[in-house]
Amino acid sequence: MKVHVLDTSALLSTWAQQNPELKLITTPTILDELRNRPSKQRADMLLSTGRILEESPDSHLTTQIEEAARRTGDLNIMSDTDIQLLALALTREVAGDTVVVVSSDLAVLNTAEELGLAFLDPHKRMKNKIIWMRKCPACGHAERKISQVEECPICGTVMIRVPAKRKPVHSSE
Repeated sequence: MKVHVLDTSALLSTWAQQNPELKLITTPTILDELRNRPSKQRADMLLSTGRILEESPDSHLTTQIEEAARRTGDLNIMSDTDIQLLALALTREVAGDTVVVVSSDLAVLNTAEELGLAFLDPHKRMKNKIIWMRKCPACGHAERKISQVEECPICGTVMIRVPAKRKPVHSSE
């Protein structure tokens, strides 16, 4: 069965209503992120009519998501909700479903690409899979591995995240 796993951005817009034929799922934490009334009402309507299902991921898959996000350099900017969303997608894929992650969050999409998950960016902003690195804007020192340490070990300046490698990608749909 083909399922679309929705991030907050898909629920903040009218994307779900514009695609009534699709089977939609999301996590409880995504639904908790909805703050404005129109988005909450749309989500409540989708839930009450059975158009979207609320599911929790297998928690043991979060390690796999974190490893993929660490490889791309996205882990430090991803929230627990982002990780749970991708864990739900992986949970459904392991269960035999064809999965499409629907998000406009570039870190989520980049990590989905790293995991080999199909994705759809409703805003069509995702053009490249990016492997990130940290670089010091003062002395130029670069580190391929992104760690929790944000200061340059050479001069102490706060390092910035810059692309180390880009690979063109195409949305799955």
